[in-house]
Amino acid sequence: MKEAYINNQPYPIKEGETMLSFIKRHKGDKYVPTLCDTPNLDPFGSCRVCSVDVALEEDGIAKTMASCHSPIAEGQYIYPDSTEIKDLRKNIIELVLTDHPLDCLTCEVNGNCELQDVAAQVGIREVRYPEGDNHLEREKDLSHPYMTSDMSKCINCYRCVRACDEVQGEFVLSMSGRGFDSKIIKGIDQSFMESDCVSCGACSQACPTSAISDVFQSKAIEATETIRTICTYCGVGC
Repeated sequence: MKEAYINNQPYPIKEGETMLSFIKRHKGDKYVPTLCDTPNLDPFGSCRVCSVDVALEEDGIAKTMASCHSPIAEGQYIYPDSTEIKDLRKNIIELVLTDHPLDCLTCEVNGNCELQDVAAQVGIREVRYPEGDNHLEREKDLSHPYMTSDMSKCINCYRCVRACDEVQGEFVLSMSGRGFDSKIIKGIDQSFMESDCVSCGACSQACPTSAISDVFQSKAIEATETIRTICTYCGVGC
């Protein structure tokens, strides 16, 4: 049986799984925080919140790697709880929050926001960095009867883009610009209504914040039932 190690404890590995799926299988889904990773999309590795230290021998020289898209290999020693890794995750989320509205109490996803959950998990109570350049004044897009977007709350995780591409095959959303100027756009930088959006809601479902929302389905409401279906437009399962 092939094995790898989590905090020096051996666990069996499966062929083709990533470090993150290996850790989740043995330690639980919430053991390593993630933002850009979600089960129904291919691993992407943009947020780096899932970073872990990886060594080839017990307590050996370690390399920091994003666990969501790094394949697990026999004999690897993974350290997801080191002080350096915890500090790295906290620093990443603090930087995200410097360009994110801190209006959690009035936000529609308060209590069901993945960014809020991860911030609490890594131990953030306040942001150390002073206010600087940000995108908090971006205008909301209310043009569509079913979908709204507030890009001031976007964290550039690409989940909406990937859901539109991988789940729906519509390729309506994309990332424009580089670095600080990067942003999610619809079509050729149009409004939702002007773009070729088919109103499927895959982007809203994938979004970890309230950057993209369904007008008729608040993210604050958790699903009480799931239905297996081949149709990506609804959960009726007809």
